[in-house]
Amino acid sequence: MSHDVNLYDPDVQENWYPTYQQLRDHQPVYKVPGANLFVISRYDDVLYVLRHQDLFPTGSSFVRSDAARAIYDERGWERMNPLSVNPPDHRLYRSLVDGFFNGEGLTPATPFIESTISSLIDDFAKDGSVEFIDRFATPLPLAIITHLLGFPAEDMEQLKAWSSAWVLPFSGPLTDDQEVWVAENVVEFQHYIADQAAAKRRDPSDDVLSALVHARFDGTRPLSEHEIITITDHLYIGGNETTTFALASALWVLLRTPGLLTEIRDDRTKVAPFIEEALRLESPTQGLFRVASRDVELHGVTIPKGAAVHIRYAAANRDERMFDDPERVLLDRENILRHMAFSLGAHSCPGSGLSRLEQSMALNALIDRLDDLRLSDRNDYTHQPGFVLRALGELHISFTPE
Repeated sequence: MSHDVNLYDPDVQENWYPTYQQLRDHQPVYKVPGANLFVISRYDDVLYVLRHQDLFPTGSSFVRSDAARAIYDERGWERMNPLSVNPPDHRLYRSLVDGFFNGEGLTPATPFIESTISSLIDDFAKDGSVEFIDRFATPLPLAIITHLLGFPAEDMEQLKAWSSAWVLPFSGPLTDDQEVWVAENVVEFQHYIADQAAAKRRDPSDDVLSALVHARFDGTRPLSEHEIITITDHLYIGGNETTTFALASALWVLLRTPGLLTEIRDDRTKVAPFIEEALRLESPTQGLFRVASRDVELHGVTIPKGAAVHIRYAAANRDERMFDDPERVLLDRENILRHMAFSLGAHSCPGSGLSRLEQSMALNALIDRLDDLRLSDRNDYTHQPGFVLRALGELHISFTPE
């Protein structure tokens, strides 16, 4: 059974899940018409790709326009992500940053996260209603990653503008003019990072950028300027964009599910499993790209060498072959941590621990501070168009004024 689907159709992107079901059931390895691109949608198959980095290394560039590429070549640096390179260098790059974003490395950041959450809620708690994304879900992770990396807080408005331009290619194919606009903004961001890094060399602080500037790759050589810039821009984008989407989606899932808010309010140990279920159901990153290193056959479909392979985490996260009753929030799900919202394995998101901490502290504070928390009738629950990222456009909530 074969049916072409248009993955760039706004109606499909608004509600991916029926299309994911169709692909999983009938075309688990789907060749996008007119493109050398294959979409993988079943959980076990996505896991196969993740575990066989020799067959499916990271790769693929969003830069198609010659004019845009010239901007990077002549005035900036090539877009790359050292944190996602293939083994053995991958582990060496990740060791430079993982300690800041997971486990005990997050302890120093906790007071700043707590005070930022409290300040943001203070700004609207007496109003009785708020547009949650603009007033909370966006500024919270933006302030935190700005602080952790060591950028000046007064630069956040410009940093957010660069961040929005940086992720625009994830929405789908861009025109040449759009690619040029993105390149101009990204190169500006690159030079900003280079200037900040130079300042950290002269006057280091207790922040991630200072650590990168003074780090030694494999204990031997300092990082190049290109490496510092591209590690930092990926940390900044990953540290604010996807957590914004995750915070909004989690609150939407919480308030749309009858009885769930009361259950979690009465037992805060359920906040952590709820966050995992919200991430599984509404993955902020729907999937990412790999490249076939040689011809590979999967489900009778030959993926040719050099083809782009899109592993669709969000489709895998609702695969009933892996998750029982996948459309429901089940806080006692036995395999609750096996979702792929942050990917799995060596290439899992370096900021997953920070994102989970922010979400947990934020949800607990919102539940503590805002009584009769509910969705507003102003919502239409539409999402921003996008092939890779899933983000609500707005989320209006109401509550009893504090």
